[in-house]
Amino acid sequence: MQKILLALPMGYFFKTRLNTKAAFIFHTYYEFLLGILLLVFFQTPLKTALIHFALGHIAFISLYEIGYIYNDYIAVRFEANPRKRLEQWQIKDRDVLLFILLRLAIFTGVSFLIKAWISPAWWIFYTVLIITYALHNLMQQKAFKVFTFVNLAVIRFYAPVFFFLTREQIGLTLPGILIFYVFFRTLTYMDSKGLLQLKNRDTAPFKINFYLIFLPYSSVIYLFTNSLLSLYLDIYFLVFWLLVKLLLQSKNK
Repeated sequence: MQKILLALPMGYFFKTRLNTKAAFIFHTYYEFLLGILLLVFFQTPLKTALIHFALGHIAFISLYEIGYIYNDYIAVRFEANPRKRLEQWQIKDRDVLLFILLRLAIFTGVSFLIKAWISPAWWIFYTVLIITYALHNLMQQKAFKVFTFVNLAVIRFYAPVFFFLTREQIGLTLPGILIFYVFFRTLTYMDSKGLLQLKNRDTAPFKINFYLIFLPYSSVIYLFTNSLLSLYLDIYFLVFWLLVKLLLQSKNK
């Protein structure tokens, strides 16, 4: 049963990366829910937004998980301090081959289903994803990995939704997403790799202050674009960490 779940797109991510309550809540709020809300914000009916996001995410995660599988099954053999995520399931070569072929088939199927296979932007986007992921794994210097991480963060966020948004709509989201999602996650990544020391980075107050301090930025973006979207995004993330803080305080009472 466990191998069947690992074989399915999203199942591998769920079992190997999304396997804590904190990780599940974070990704749900920061990526899944927000992606759906952005589609709705741009006048997509909720039911359609759910379907579009699900299909877009299935296509994305099908390819992205191949990178995870490579890291966990092959690259891990050459690491000094490997995290053997697959050891408990006794994964064999034939399992890995099946996992990869199934994901390629599903990605192709979704591409045809949503008629993305005729879109050059679709293939360019995913070619860039593959190249960037490969570069991220091949880079030896941690400092350069920061740059590929930024690329991957942008790609990861927009992968489920870009095909269903216009260029103008994507442009309106960029100022907010680049700061409140990409920059925020990059700071966390750099700190975790020892490239940047951020005191109390893991605390809710730090994250609340991060989004509060960027409220003037959001206001300026409104002046430039005549769109409140960046301000909405700032408040969206701010609310999340305020709720986290309140929850932690209630638990400590």
